[in-house]
Amino acid sequence: MIPFLSNPEFLRYARSQLRTNKVVPAVVLCLALSVTIGFFALHGKKTSTEDLRMAGSHLLETCFILQALILAVGGGIACLNSIYSEKEHNTFDYQRITRLSSVELTMGKLFGAPLLMYFICLCLTPLTMYAATVAHARSSFVLAAYIALLVASIAFHTLTLLLSLLAVKGSQVSGIILALLVLWLASADISHGFLQIHPLGPFEAAKFATARSWERFAPANVPVDFRYWAVPLTDLFFGRPVYHFGVLLAVDLVLAGWFLVAVLRNIKRDPKQYEIYSPLQFLGLALFLNFLIASFYKAYWATPLDAQSEFLTFDLIIFFFLGVALLRNRERIRSLLHNPEHPASTLWTSVWPAPVLALGTLLAGFTIVARLNYSHNPSGNWSLGFAILRCIVFTLWIVSNLQFMQCMNLRRGKHQLVMAVLYLSIYYICASFFLSAFNSYSDPHNMPIGSLFVPSALFLLDPETWKQGPVLWTIGFVVQLALVTTFFYLQRLQVRRLQRPSISIHSAS
Repeated sequence: MIPFLSNPEFLRYARSQLRTNKVVPAVVLCLALSVTIGFFALHGKKTSTEDLRMAGSHLLETCFILQALILAVGGGIACLNSIYSEKEHNTFDYQRITRLSSVELTMGKLFGAPLLMYFICLCLTPLTMYAATVAHARSSFVLAAYIALLVASIAFHTLTLLLSLLAVKGSQVSGIILALLVLWLASADISHGFLQIHPLGPFEAAKFATARSWERFAPANVPVDFRYWAVPLTDLFFGRPVYHFGVLLAVDLVLAGWFLVAVLRNIKRDPKQYEIYSPLQFLGLALFLNFLIASFYKAYWATPLDAQSEFLTFDLIIFFFLGVALLRNRERIRSLLHNPEHPASTLWTSVWPAPVLALGTLLAGFTIVARLNYSHNPSGNWSLGFAILRCIVFTLWIVSNLQFMQCMNLRRGKHQLVMAVLYLSIYYICASFFLSAFNSYSDPHNMPIGSLFVPSALFLLDPETWKQGPVLWTIGFVVQLALVTTFFYLQRLQVRRLQRPSISIHSAS
């Protein structure tokens, strides 16, 4: 706490959040809530020791779920409002030009904005300790639950702080919905699918608190009535069981670090000059996410072709959002072109962000192919050459979509990027409905036709489907390459228009 005591931004939030008129009602409400929940959960449960312990376990789980809601959801919304509200009141620009460093400003908002939520969780701790005593919960698991709750909540807070930094006027509700959607996805259990990894959200703390063993199954000495405590606490990392507690801490801390890098990189910049990640940071984050998916992949869950389709679907989401983070607006391009010390190359600016996207998608695709090729026995529909071909076409598809969005983002007018996303969404939704009506995704004879309009049909490209229409498949590849070339040309025209003012001023001088 010593570094925070000298942080003016944290102290500003502390004086605001921990006022008497806020702290006293919070203490009273937590006391009333603790007495009510404790009485409701344990009243009439003294018929036997086993029933009392089971009731205490349910109460302990309820306490951690309640604290996760308060700390993660309440604290996340507080972080989401921290920068957005400053922008609304036109005071954020003043904070940017103060002598506070980006680290001081970021840490002050990250831990200062949700400070009241931390205090409320602290007020609920006595009820949690009482429930743990009644349930005879192990102190090590209760401590692990609090650590998991804290780490997962901080990771979510860093994400909401980044969303708050990137939010524009009128997008607060959209940011809250997006943040809650991410929290819901992080709390969803996908371990029964092709990934053997359990949820990484703060609600996992309830499972750790009520567990009796770190192992996957309950030990033999645990009574049958308490087997529900033995939740699956192991994941499969490259086929080897690892404790889920360590996985949750490692993944959440790494993700929190990536979100913090983006905030620290941009919080002192002019909003018109935001660039969320550098090319190397983009590649690092993209490869980390792909490594995460490949490492927890459950081998033999599906055929290699189906597994690659699942991986490419994940990569479609990953590279779309990360690709959007690479896009540059008109002001950013103009500042790079007119930089007197290191002016950006016109050619490099005209093809941005295609080189970085292509390198990232190819590296990720080849990583997936290597993982599947060495973890599966050869099957009838698996071909190493076609797997590499699918990765190359997937790269062209991602680059063409993001290059179109970059071209739109350089046009004059407001919300051009939003319009680009809207155009793409409408096109793919309409095309998917029409192609589904003609069975272009299920009938091998119609797949080559579907690839001309929606390249996702390429996810099922194998030697058998290739024979149904090699000419149409080839045309689909050429169409994607032609789209990329066209968008390069259009973007080059936009870049030249942005470069003209500097040329005229220079010639006049």
